[in-house]
Amino acid sequence: MNEQIIRFNKRIAAMAIYILFAIAFLSSSMAMAAIHSFSFTAQTLPNGQLGYAMGAAEAVIPGPAVFVKQGDTIQVTLTNNTAVDVGFNVPGLVNSNAAKAKPGETQSYTLHANKTGTYVYHGDNNGKELLGLFGAIIVDKKNGPIDSFVDDNGSIVPVTQADLDKQFVLFMVGSTFWGTEIAADGVQKPLWAAPDLGAVENDLVRFHVLSAGPGHTFHLHAHRWLKTDTTTVIDTKLLNDGTDTHSFTIKAGSGVGPGDWQFHCHLIAHMEAGMHGSFRVDPAGGDGHSVVGASPYGNILLGARPSEPGLVTLEVSDEPASWFRSPRGDAIVGLPFDIKTKSLEVIYPGSSVNFIMSDTHGVHTISTLLWPTGAHHMPFDQSAAYRGGGIVKLTTPGLYVFTCKVHPYMFGAVIVDDPETEGLDLGNPAMDYKIDLVTGISGLPTSSDLAVRLLKTFFTATAPANWQDYSTGIWNLKFPTLPVRISGAPFGNVTNGGLALALSALNVIDAPLALGTAPAVPGVGEVWINTQFEKTAGKYKPGTTTVIDTANWTVKRKVALPEINNNNPHNMWPSRDQSLIYQTQWFDTKLSIIDRETGALIQNIKVGDTPSHVVTLPSNDDLTIAINGENGIAIIPAGTFNVSKMLPTQAHGHTSANPHGHWVSADGTKIVTPNINTNDIGIYGATGGIHARTPTGNNAPGAHPIAIGMMPDSSKIYAANLLHHSLSVLDGATGALLKTINLIADYNPIDGSFADNDGNGTIAVGVLPIQTPVSPDGKAVVIASTGGQIVIVDTATDTIVKMLPCDPGCHGANFGAKQGGGYYAYVTTKFGNRLTVVDVDPNNDGNISDATIAGYVSLADTTSTAKDDTVSGLPGFGGQGVLAVPNVYNGWVQNLPEDWKVLLTAAQRNPIGD
Repeated sequence: MNEQIIRFNKRIAAMAIYILFAIAFLSSSMAMAAIHSFSFTAQTLPNGQLGYAMGAAEAVIPGPAVFVKQGDTIQVTLTNNTAVDVGFNVPGLVNSNAAKAKPGETQSYTLHANKTGTYVYHGDNNGKELLGLFGAIIVDKKNGPIDSFVDDNGSIVPVTQADLDKQFVLFMVGSTFWGTEIAADGVQKPLWAAPDLGAVENDLVRFHVLSAGPGHTFHLHAHRWLKTDTTTVIDTKLLNDGTDTHSFTIKAGSGVGPGDWQFHCHLIAHMEAGMHGSFRVDPAGGDGHSVVGASPYGNILLGARPSEPGLVTLEVSDEPASWFRSPRGDAIVGLPFDIKTKSLEVIYPGSSVNFIMSDTHGVHTISTLLWPTGAHHMPFDQSAAYRGGGIVKLTTPGLYVFTCKVHPYMFGAVIVDDPETEGLDLGNPAMDYKIDLVTGISGLPTSSDLAVRLLKTFFTATAPANWQDYSTGIWNLKFPTLPVRISGAPFGNVTNGGLALALSALNVIDAPLALGTAPAVPGVGEVWINTQFEKTAGKYKPGTTTVIDTANWTVKRKVALPEINNNNPHNMWPSRDQSLIYQTQWFDTKLSIIDRETGALIQNIKVGDTPSHVVTLPSNDDLTIAINGENGIAIIPAGTFNVSKMLPTQAHGHTSANPHGHWVSADGTKIVTPNINTNDIGIYGATGGIHARTPTGNNAPGAHPIAIGMMPDSSKIYAANLLHHSLSVLDGATGALLKTINLIADYNPIDGSFADNDGNGTIAVGVLPIQTPVSPDGKAVVIASTGGQIVIVDTATDTIVKMLPCDPGCHGANFGAKQGGGYYAYVTTKFGNRLTVVDVDPNNDGNISDATIAGYVSLADTTSTAKDDTVSGLPGFGGQGVLAVPNVYNGWVQNLPEDWKVLLTAAQRNPIGD
């Protein structure tokens, strides 16, 4: 018994010792684990971007870097001084609070640094974090080395915190590097956007490379480092979409000595967009200083520090008119200069413009449309569309207009102003205030009619207040009262030293705006119009489809599809039996299938980046979809809901073609695409294979072929060249170029006069042509020109025979049957809310020179309009794709169900009469 008691007591004693040891161990660990408290504020910077500040310091981008040890606790108090909700999200670390701080509110967050690594913290606010609400948290090991580097002889050498001479935090966001330099004593210095880094030979430099948004590939020339937690030596690191990080240490100049070594993203389009910098290694004794990049506080309009290079940002958006939107756009509009656009910025020479695709579901390019004559590094462009951004430094005074080649009515403008001249410079003062255009035109006076038209186009497209709303009865087109400096007095004069003139001299005030009457003769069936800018209450992306009943010319239905957040619907085509409508979402990745009778959604299919047009094969009803942001035509077999294959529009390894408004031959064997990025027309087999490629626009740079029409027997192809203002005529069998019709031959771009310069007996002009369908009977081509004209071409002679007026932003055109015989051409406009109905042969005598406007139809909804969502803004605006039901084109009309055929005349049922 005593022995049992003794053994029991020994066990108790041993257990007590173990418990005491455990308590001591845990107490020691707890004592070693620190609690770090940080006070953050989210602030709006002078250029409208957002940033984090710590304590009483100013807000910086990237946000302040936070260094802790494994096991530490991080407590953050965030006060939101911005106008949007802001959070503090750290992917990879456990966070006690997922809530966001509303404007003016404060939230607290507790994070546990339970594992080593580098982590992104960001504002977690639906893309707005890409405007600057991002920073780094670095969690190092509690004891011992924090990293290792590869020495000159290839040996791997451990590194402690005390060994480091400096550290860099580099964020890859959009296509811009944002940097912070951290000295050995921990002092942080913002390097802002697009910095050049510096060090001294043999300095131990630790890099923290992070990304937010679309992914990147980081590469640093002449240096090698270790892949994380391995002994593998690398010089390139892929950073994935979302948030990703990579930290490494190098010995500056190891094995190569002093020099300038480039760092960049390895994706070509990202490098083209400005995602590169220099890592300069000075010899021993040098200062190894870094060169600060462009600052949101710097030398811009209303900037805080004019001695520093400044930065303005344009946020790429799906929002109508604000496609390139300054984050301080509301403040600019609020200035006392009657500015209506949020897409205009002003900087001073040596400052930069940054682009970030933070509010779009599509892919884009950042491309200059015009710039001051003699400007450095122009044109600015990218070889591929993608989700990202760009940055460019502008040193030459004048106006720079940026666009997206995929969505060419997206505009953003930056004026680089010489403060020594009176008025904002629209051209280069050293070149008589002249500008160059991407199409090859150089030295255009800013006093010319063409330059003034381009200005009007910008201030119309980017300001809904300047659009033509036919429900109001009047039109006001207002320009800023800001004085600008142009080449001379309008139109075309050149004066030494230029001329200061207020843009408001171009104002149109209270002009009558009558809707007009509807066509006297009804059409057949329905007309579906993609009113791409119209807003509805149940979704935050723009766009509806407006259905017109051609029996009485009323708005029958609005299809918004709020359940899928329908995003910028752009173009349509019907199924063979006309029961389904196929519709692309141009700023997204989807194709929607809609029940024609009810407007209900049937399927929403992911097809590729930025699908533009859809056409069925008349032979089997398969869908062909131009993937405008990529390099191919997607095929969806009839009756299925998945892409079965992608037909490439450019050979593997070549520049992407980016096809837009394609057409299909009447027998369904050929697909013809206008390739905007390679400036040519491609003819492809419907089952694959490249048959022909033909350059358009007389090989002018940036001709931008955008839409195709075909003769009903497929003998000829017509292609509109948007920026070349021309129509290419090609052989339908071989693709050979037969003729180029100059649509502005009758226009004098200097003084704006019109005359029959091409001697065809008709004065007609088509500025910026877009859709170009051929009538089902093959008599006429109708060209919707965004400059405000409808041009009629006689296919028998391939000459222009008529010009008709169109509203600003004239865009879409398509044919439908007219009751009793003949055809109507339905023409849409982006910046007006009515449909123009054209009768190309009103007396049906075959002579289309008497083509006329048969009438107009309002695209705004009424109380009798069926709707799946409430229209909340821009009613009936953004007319682009247009489709008549039934489909009466040759090859398709023959396959109509009988209940549609009985509505057509014999000639309409067989348009080519064989």
